[in-house]
Amino acid sequence: MPATTASQLAPMLSSYVEPGGDFKNSLNQVIARMYHMGTYRDLTVQYSLPVSNGCVTLPEDADSVLHTMVNGMPAPVRALWHDYKTAGLNYTGSGPAWGLVDAGYWPTLVDLSASATTFYIVPAAASTTKRAFGDDGSVINAVASDATNHYSSTTNYTAKTLVFSSAVNVFTNISFDGLTDRYDIRTVAADPTTTIATVGPDSGITRYRRFRISNPQDTSTTCHVLCKRAFQPIVNDGDIVYISNIGALKHGMLGRLAEDNADIERADYHWGKCMLLLEEEMASSRGAAIPRLNIDPYGTGNMSRMRTLL
Repeated sequence: MPATTASQLAPMLSSYVEPGGDFKNSLNQVIARMYHMGTYRDLTVQYSLPVSNGCVTLPEDADSVLHTMVNGMPAPVRALWHDYKTAGLNYTGSGPAWGLVDAGYWPTLVDLSASATTFYIVPAAASTTKRAFGDDGSVINAVASDATNHYSSTTNYTAKTLVFSSAVNVFTNISFDGLTDRYDIRTVAADPTTTIATVGPDSGITRYRRFRISNPQDTSTTCHVLCKRAFQPIVNDGDIVYISNIGALKHGMLGRLAEDNADIERADYHWGKCMLLLEEEMASSRGAAIPRLNIDPYGTGNMSRMRTLL
C-alpha cells in the first residue's frame, strides 16, 4: 500500500478544522494522541542496532522496544527498575541472562570511549542544506564532566567546535537554539561513526533512549529490535502520515474539536469510535496471523466440531 502524505489527507480532512485553524497543527495533535492509544498498523519498525559499551540506543523515530532478539535468540525486555528490584549489577555469567534492560534517557547516543577536550560540529547525514554550522547564527551549548568536575562549552563559530577547558568523558546536557538544519557532534570530524549526538533543527535538547544488554561483547553481539514508532510532527506537505485510516482521523479531528468546546461526552464518543476503527483495521491487516484459541473438549484432535458450534 502506498504511503499517505499530509497533502493527500488535506482535501478530505481540512473541513474538520475550526475556521482559521491550521490543518497540520490540528493533524499533529490528533496523530500524537492516536500513537499512544495502541500499536496499530504501520506503527512498528525494525532495526539491527550496534552494541556500544554494553548498550544499544534507539533511533529518533523509535519510541520503545516491543520485542528483541540477541544473537538470533528471543530475549525479554525489562523495565527501568529491574536492576534495583531483581538482579542488581553483579551478574557474572555469560550471555544476555536478563535480556534487554531499560537504561533510561541520555544526552548522547553512546558513552565516550576516551576523554577529549574538542568535539566537532559538521552537517548531519540527514542535513538538507549541508551548510557549515554558525552561518545562521545558531547556538549549541553543552555541559560535560570528568571524574570530579563539570565543565560548560559554547560553540565556536569559526572552528565549528565545542571546546572544554579540561578533558571530559561524560556529557550531562546538550542544548541548541535557532538551528535551521541538522548537525552531528563528533569526536573525529571526518568520521560519522564517531557521532555522539545529532542536534537541530529549531531549538531543544538531545535525549536518547538506551537499553543495556547483560554481558555483551560489543564487536560480536547482534541485537535486533521490533520497536513502536515514535511520533514525528508533520511539518511539510510531503511528510508521511503513518496512521492513514481516514475514518479514524476524521473522528479524531471531531473529538479534538469537541474537547476544545468542553463537550466531553461527544469527545469520548469520537475517540472511542476512532480506537474501534483502528483496531478493526489492525485485525484486517494481520490476516491469518491473528492468534486463535482452539479448544478440543473431546480430545480427538479435530477442532472442526468446536468451530461449528462457535
